[in-house]
Amino acid sequence: MYVPDDLAERARAAGVNVSALTQAAIVAALEKNATSAWLADIAERPEVPHDRVLAALDAARDEFDQ
Repeated sequence: MYVPDDLAERARAAGVNVSALTQAAIVAALEKNATSAWLADIAERPEVPHDRVLAALDAARDEFDQ
């Protein structure tokens, strides 16, 4: 990873842990990509009508109440 000398010096002077900051940024980018892929997969699933969702919730509640 390249950091210009002046930026690296400013980071050192400010006590910034560039390595930890870089690692955190990479992890955040990977997690964002994973979340985006997961959401794209969900978007491709067929829609379920609202009344069917409510009926399934009612059935589950009835099952747990017994």
